[in-house]
Amino acid sequence: MTQNTGSRPYGELEADGDRVAVVRLRVQLVLRWLAIVGQLVAVLVIYFGFGFSLPLTACLVVIGLAVALNLSLIRQFPANHFLNRRETASYLAYDIAQLGLLLFLTGGVMNPFALLLLAPVTISASLLNARTTAILMVFAGLIVSVLALYHLPLPWRGAPPLIPDLFRFGVWAALMLALAFIPAYVWRVSREGRRMSAALTATRSVLAREQRLSALDGMAAAAAHQLGTPLGTIVLVLSELGARKDLPEGLSDDVALMREQALRCRDILSSLSSEDNDPVISRVSLRGLLEEAVLEAGEHDKQIFVSSKANGLLATSEPSLTRQPELIYGLGNLIENAAEFAKSTVWVKATYSAQQVVVEIIDDGPGFAADMLTHLGEPYTSSRRSKFSRDETGDFGLGLGFFIARTLMQRSGGKISARNLKVTEMVEGQMPGGACVRVVWPRDRVSS
Repeated sequence: MTQNTGSRPYGELEADGDRVAVVRLRVQLVLRWLAIVGQLVAVLVIYFGFGFSLPLTACLVVIGLAVALNLSLIRQFPANHFLNRRETASYLAYDIAQLGLLLFLTGGVMNPFALLLLAPVTISASLLNARTTAILMVFAGLIVSVLALYHLPLPWRGAPPLIPDLFRFGVWAALMLALAFIPAYVWRVSREGRRMSAALTATRSVLAREQRLSALDGMAAAAAHQLGTPLGTIVLVLSELGARKDLPEGLSDDVALMREQALRCRDILSSLSSEDNDPVISRVSLRGLLEEAVLEAGEHDKQIFVSSKANGLLATSEPSLTRQPELIYGLGNLIENAAEFAKSTVWVKATYSAQQVVVEIIDDGPGFAADMLTHLGEPYTSSRRSKFSRDETGDFGLGLGFFIARTLMQRSGGKISARNLKVTEMVEGQMPGGACVRVVWPRDRVSS
């Protein structure tokens, strides 16, 4: 993925190293300025507005530390600088420590503003990885535990109230639970969002590639049409030269050969520019589309049987479909996945009626794991054999492949589902007991 430093506030989380860009410095500076203003207003209002007793000078010094950090960062880096993971975690830890020191001066965990300790950890959960967020959670938990035992009196008019230990323990427990639950929830949601964004980007890349291939086909047809006229002129001139009687014998043979080759080129260009043979706009039978999808699946050592027949109750003619590259690629991806896990055989079965077209891709492999079926179609889920989302070659595994295939099928108006065959379920006279992926289209969406 590319990183657009001019328009996006967040970097890409594509690697596990500490040097990956995570957040724009400007964003963290703005957040810290907001915290500084909030802290300063709260301290001044409590001291001057309510007349509560608190160590004003010490509080202003602690707030000044955050101001000094922001000014130092502004002088050291440009505003569009991106912080990496380690820098972001370090500055968030600083914010936790600075806020903890301010709370120590103003009543510890009994200060209602102790809830703000959740903010840096929650920001970490939305930007950083689980390990870094867990470290910050532990650090914030230690701060909360220390503040529960050691702190200056809560600001109050006169003598501060006597707070029962049980209530103090309850506040500490609530903060600890919040530090554990809220960042964990935010991390999970943001992680799913990042994974979905990455998967959609991969899907867009696939579609762009297929569209480029289609565009190349169209350009080839256009080029063939444009080249037809000059090539016809070349053939005419060579014909006139060949008809001349005064040409030397060797040159006459060369002219005849050149004319023969020019005619061959004209035939090739005619086939490219012919509307009936143009792969972009030509029609193809349902079975022909499935056979192209099998070729798209690549090389493998499994037998693949393709069949296409009418629904027995609503028999009709075989539909003729527009040759859509994304449809062929999506079906090819499903067939490739089936061939990867099949023992020896894959069946690609199509049935059609006046209302719908159904394609089933069946294999004789181990089937989907029980915990996979509920998550199938989500990006980066593990494969049937619980492998990681990338195989040994670095390519995406079943999770992203199925996600892309499902997206392509849905774009074409189809609905995709997956299940495991029953042990006694028959397929072409056999009981493979493997997996079955079923795609259903309304016939009017894919055929005319």
